[in-house]
Amino acid sequence: MMNRSKNIKAMLSEPRKEYAIDYENENIRIEVVDENNNYDYDVDFDESKLWEVRIFYSDKLFTIRHKYVDLFEISDDNYLDIHDLDDLGKIINIIGKHLKRINYKWD
Repeated sequence: MMNRSKNIKAMLSEPRKEYAIDYENENIRIEVVDENNNYDYDVDFDESKLWEVRIFYSDKLFTIRHKYVDLFEISDDNYLDIHDLDDLGKIINIIGKHLKRINYKWD
């Protein structure tokens, strides 16, 4: 049983609409994890405790990780082709738009 909120569903589906995704090659895949290490498809996933968004793009991993109350860190250890910068920027913009809509509850 999945526990995806409306916001998380939109965050995951919008890049799919924007970009043709080949799931066999996993050109674009996004995972969302809460602070208890529950994935967005887990029953116990809590959007209000979202901890990390992992973006797998062309065999590279980029993370958007919650750091402080309203601060997130974007990290990667990759070299990008100049043509990938535009696409990655668009993907991060889509995710950021949805991250702003979440009502976070940090203890």
